[in-house]
Amino acid sequence: MGDASIAPEVLREQYGGTGPLQARQSLWAHNPGPSLVDVVLAQAGLRGGERVVDIGCGNGLYLAELRRRGHSGPLLGLDRSAAMAAASAPSAPTVVADATALPLGDGAVDVALCLHMLYHVPDIPQAVRELRRVVHAGGVTLVATNGLGHTAELTGLLLRAAKKFEIDGDPHWASHRFHTERAQALMLEAFDDVAVVDAGGTFLVPDPAVVADYLASIPPEAVGLTAQAPTWQAIQAEAAALCHRHGPFMITSRAAVLVCR
Repeated sequence: MGDASIAPEVLREQYGGTGPLQARQSLWAHNPGPSLVDVVLAQAGLRGGERVVDIGCGNGLYLAELRRRGHSGPLLGLDRSAAMAAASAPSAPTVVADATALPLGDGAVDVALCLHMLYHVPDIPQAVRELRRVVHAGGVTLVATNGLGHTAELTGLLLRAAKKFEIDGDPHWASHRFHTERAQALMLEAFDDVAVVDAGGTFLVPDPAVVADYLASIPPEAVGLTAQAPTWQAIQAEAAALCHRHGPFMITSRAAVLVCR
């Protein structure tokens, strides 16, 4: 089960609009340390004129930040979701595209961003080969993923709530496919050098409503559950109640950036 990808219909629901993604981004905004955006772009070594593609661009967070920083080179956003591509469009041209068949020529870009999305791709090795193909020699590919134990506190809340309904889940389900250690080995199948930069840490979220909104954005498949919708809604409601009783919440991130050349 750990090698199975989340069903396409679940991904369409998750990324058919910006709401769930924004709920998750709101939680990470409470991290007082360097943001993941800052860590990623620091590794890119950008001078301003590079050709950059963001694969799985989501709602355009990275593209918008590049424009805000004055990046003058060509930017392109690619996403399987038309809604996400449209949300990114104010910052850069966007195209609806599949990560396993990128609509780019060989060596077409200087920098490829592929951030917290490869674990959604059914054929990860093919997507990795495509990343290598479209980045020219001397360029860099930046991939973000999570290590085992990422947001264990949040996963624990959901699974604790599920047990009230006599349902057991897998706390590591979402990490099995592309956790940091496995990701490095997969990237080394296509790239000559893959360095891992730790982007994790622990921080406090003072508002339990932010935590509850984050939990409400997660599909049951993300923690290995296959509950029917009414039961899953009841589990989420129980998890939200646990959040509010808990109050301020400590979150542990195991995020990492893989710098591939």
